Amino acid sequence: MNTKENIVITSANSVTAKILIPELNARGYYTIGLVRKEASVGTPEIVTNWMESDIAKQALANADIIIHLTGEINAKKETSYIQANLTSTQIVAQAAASPKVKRVIFLSYPGANARHKNWYLRYKGMAEQLLEKTGKAVIFRCPFIVDSPHEPSRIDVLFMPQHNKPVQVIGSGQEKMHPVYRGDVADAVLSSLVKGKPGTYELSGCEEMTTTEFIYLINKNNHTKIRYTPGWLARLLSPFIKGLSPTFVDVLLNHTNSTFIPDTYRQFDINPTSLVKLWREYRR
Repeated sequence: MNTKENIVITSANSVTAKILIPELNARGYYTIGLVRKEASVGTPEIVTNWMESDIAKQALANADIIIHLTGEINAKKETSYIQANLTSTQIVAQAAASPKVKRVIFLSYPGANARHKNWYLRYKGMAEQLLEKTGKAVIFRCPFIVDSPHEPSRIDVLFMPQHNKPVQVIGSGQEKMHPVYRGDVADAVLSSLVKGKPGTYELSGCEEMTTTEFIYLINKNNHTKIRYTPGWLARLLSPFIKGLSPTFVDVLLNHTNSTFIPDTYRQFDINPTSLVKLWREYRR
């Protein structure tokens, strides 16, 4: 590996970036973090307000590799999905036209489609199309990403009782899912720096479970209290509830599941992590 290779990471303050950046630094890459607001992310250089910054655009065009992590799944307005998922990718795709850029790595979502009615899936799909045209993109379609039990993310915590209140679930709880371990996502990104051909890869977890089964798993309790909100009611109320959008409700009701493709793991020489084993063996 050329230790002088530059890697630029968008949304460098994201949870996934926090795993990647120390490892990239340790491997000798020179990292530049792009963020919206001032933050400490562990990169030698950081650029704020990156989507409006000429410095950021120049850094992207001068990168050897771009890791594009910016996205939005739960917003009230369509413009928010456009800006986070599509406009950000337009900037990256334009930079990828530079002969200096060898690879772009992008995290998308299963079912992304430029013609989809769901705003999140639509603009993720459009973003995929832009990057595919560069001929340099490795796109990983990741479903819900789950963290280690010793350091649960904000999403994981949503499925845990707070103040002895029931876990709030939208839908019947029988919606199926193949959640993927964040460590596997990070490993796939790191491996794709030097392995794999440009293309779109399904990166789902190796175990299928329902939403209810997932809640029982991470709480280590098959009697965890759960309050189910019918889908029709969640759709009706979501425009008026802070932190909940109709688009995200649709994802939770109709687009949680995906397909485990072992070949993705083989191509990038990584092993899928059993979330069932990981969480069951954890001792608080």
